[in-house]
Amino acid sequence: MGRGKIERRGSKPRQTKPVILIVTEGEKSEPKYFEHFRTRQNNVDVRVVPNSKNGGKTDYGSLIRKAVKICNDDDLSPRRGDSIWIVADGDVNYQAADAIGKKNAALSEARKKAEKESFALIISNPCFELWYLLHLRYTTAHFPDYDAVKKALEQAGIADYEKHNDLYDQLASKTLDAIRNAKRLEAHQVENGFVLPLGIDANPFTEVYKLVEKLENAE
Repeated sequence: MGRGKIERRGSKPRQTKPVILIVTEGEKSEPKYFEHFRTRQNNVDVRVVPNSKNGGKTDYGSLIRKAVKICNDDDLSPRRGDSIWIVADGDVNYQAADAIGKKNAALSEARKKAEKESFALIISNPCFELWYLLHLRYTTAHFPDYDAVKKALEQAGIADYEKHNDLYDQLASKTLDAIRNAKRLEAHQVENGFVLPLGIDANPFTEVYKLVEKLENAE
């Protein structure tokens, strides 16, 4: 069952397939979307870990610590071919003092911690639903929050969207469009003077395309 017979003491035998672990900030939107990749006949084991229903912490540092704990408990390691992804938002409380500066500082520190662990921290600014929107149209419009993206989704043809809605089947045929639009949007932000990896002052952008490409290529 495992990759050879050598395992950490107390750990369970490893499966043959490498694991793509996806730890999400969201409780509903992101897990519903990425769960669809688990049903495919591919050469990886896709595991999706949503946020706790009883109010789990969603700051970047807590999500990274959660991923570390899962890796330790389940004997996962990027060194053995596993891939660890943390999916989070860049939403900002613009009413707070120096909101963007503080959020950027937190994100920068989190990126360093994720890199140290060989994790991929991918951000959608302001929220994951921007990824949905890019399936339907390209835009560089500034979105201050989730409600603004939701309104744009509704204008693009997604009526009465709520976070519990599962849009995968409705949007799957346009995945390549979303990838192209996300890359184009990222390039637009760079052309405007922002540096990769993008910070919260770059709005909008989403790095979800990186994980989707990984999942698509794992088939």
